Amino acid sequence: MRTTEEPVGPIGSVTADGEYSGAVGTARDYYNSADADAFYWSVWGGEDIHIGIYDRPDEPIAEASRRTVARMAGQLDLTESSVVLDLGAGFGGSARYLAETYGCRVMALNLSEVENERHRALNAERGLTEAIEVMDGSFESIPLPDDSVDVVWSQDAFLHSGNRARPLEEAAPWRKPGARRRTA
Repeated sequence: MRTTEEPVGPIGSVTADGEYSGAVGTARDYYNSADADAFYWSVWGGEDIHIGIYDRPDEPIAEASRRTVARMAGQLDLTESSVVLDLGAGFGGSARYLAETYGCRVMALNLSEVENERHRALNAERGLTEAIEVMDGSFESIPLPDDSVDVVWSQDAFLHSGNRARPLEEAAPWRKPGARRRTA
C-alpha cells in the first residue's frame, strides 16, 4: 500500500509533511476559497459540479450535470457489492447518486477540505455516512490497499493535475482484476 507521504513527482506532489505542491496545491487553494465554494454551490449547480449533457438550451446546469452522472453510471454494472473510488469527488453528488441508485459503497477522494465538509454534511442529511467514505487527499497519491475497488470514477478532475496521466497510474493498483474505469 502506498502512502500520502510518498512524493509523486515534481508537479503536484504531496510532501512528507502533508502539504500539496504544484498544480495540485494551486487547485486545493482555489477549491478551498469562499469564492469557489459559493460559485460552484450556488451558480454552477450544487451537488454535481461537472460538465453537463444538455437536452435543451435553457436547461439548468444542475439538470444537465446530473444527466451526465446518470449516463456514466448507466454504462457500468454496479451492484450493492460494488466498491467505487471517486477521484476528485467535489461536493459528492456523483457519490450520493451511485450509493442511492445502486446501493454500492463509494470512497470519495477530494483535495478540498471545504468541499469535503459539505460532502460529509449532505451525506449525513441523506443517511449515507455508512455508504460513502469521504477522504481528504490528492488523486496523485491514493491511500488505499491494492485490489480494493471495482470501479474508478472521475469527472472533470484530472485537469487539476500537473501530470494528467498520474491519477490513472495511481489508481491502477487499487483496481480489482477486471475492474472498470469511468472518466469524463
